[in-house]
Amino acid sequence: MDHRCGGSGARRVEAVPVDRLVKGDAGALHDRPIVPVASVELLKIDRPAVVLGSTQSLDAVRGDRAAELGFAVVRRRSGGGVVILQPGDHVWIDVTVPRGHQLWSDDVERATWWLGDAWCEVLRVVDDSAEWAVHRDKLQASAPERAVCFASVGPGEVVRRGGGSGAEGRGGGVGRGRGAGRKVVGISQRRTKDAARFQCTVFSAIDVALHERLMRDPVPPSLADATGVGAALASLAPLALERFTAALR
Repeated sequence: MDHRCGGSGARRVEAVPVDRLVKGDAGALHDRPIVPVASVELLKIDRPAVVLGSTQSLDAVRGDRAAELGFAVVRRRSGGGVVILQPGDHVWIDVTVPRGHQLWSDDVERATWWLGDAWCEVLRVVDDSAEWAVHRDKLQASAPERAVCFASVGPGEVVRRGGGSGAEGRGGGVGRGRGAGRKVVGISQRRTKDAARFQCTVFSAIDVALHERLMRDPVPPSLADATGVGAALASLAPLALERFTAALR
């Protein structure tokens, strides 16, 4: 079940504070320990990477093709499917919620709902022509769809319905269009006994053809249902950092 969410009108975008920005290779960024303190960070990679979920085999990716194209193959500690990252084509934000915080939830599914709502508010600012909604249900995916993050829709993730100026997926046409809408925000979570880290990714566009080149198995058709936010990506990070920080206070 998805729930529609709205937000406020357009506003001026501030620069991202230096202390919120973490740079490095994707593997090292994913390996950072979780400190049980409420925080919001913008992560920027310095080279392309194919990021596997914590339980995925390296065989899911064509390692030789990845090397040929200049992609590192790394593994994150949170679950979910493959995410392909290139510098400048996405916004990656980590949000840490310590146990005992007002936003903490022991329910793994419900724990991301507030974050999905916050993403909706941000997306509404950069594109008020679309309807944004949070997926408040279990993971919606077949076995093959679980292999690719944006081919499935999980709890707290945000989808777009109708309208909007976001970029369509590349190489896959318009897509089938799930009843849930077109996935825009991917969220995975990594937990310790003291805190949860929510890792969020939004793309300018979903490159289906690149997935087909790098994945060993056929890419699920549902990946073409996912979409990016196009040129709006440039203004997304500062707005998201501000909104998430306000929520954690």
